[in-house]
Amino acid sequence: MKRLPPESVRGRIRGYIERHAGKLGDDVLEVGSRMVVPNAWWIVNRDLAQGKWTGIDMIDGDGVDQVADIHALPEDWARRFSGVLCSEVLEHVERPWVALPKLREVTRPGGWIVVTTLTSFPIHGFPDDYWRFTPSGLRLLLEDAGFEDVETDNAGGIRIELDDHGGGMCKRTLPLHVFGVGRRPV
Repeated sequence: MKRLPPESVRGRIRGYIERHAGKLGDDVLEVGSRMVVPNAWWIVNRDLAQGKWTGIDMIDGDGVDQVADIHALPEDWARRFSGVLCSEVLEHVERPWVALPKLREVTRPGGWIVVTTLTSFPIHGFPDDYWRFTPSGLRLLLEDAGFEDVETDNAGGIRIELDDHGGGMCKRTLPLHVFGVGRRPV
């Protein structure tokens, strides 16, 4: 497989997913699996499969095994998947506080979810762009959804200069990515 520079935007995302891929198990649900750009090898994660890998998206296309809305997943998927990968999707989900409990429901007891999302990134629609997350915000959403052993982190950075409440210009670094993992209780 081609490799991305580890400090590139996609390199950091892929690195986080790789570090936690062992938690996903042998029957993985990948949310948002559609390749929005033809031959977009840099967003394909199926090579991490240790068994079955099911890709869903709200629109059919390359990388999609089944069209599904994560706000209303099929009932017969309850407790089916050993792990869930939700990479660069939550910012596009209308109601993540509804979707994350649905993802917990389809995860087996003891199974993990791996989430990557953004804090600082230009607005981009697929089909729309609703949210930005902080590590604390993602932690709260995962815990409220019923996940435990939640860990969050951030990576990358964007340098900005702003007028800090009229007190003069200051420079800050904002995190680019927010990552998290959580386990469905046994």
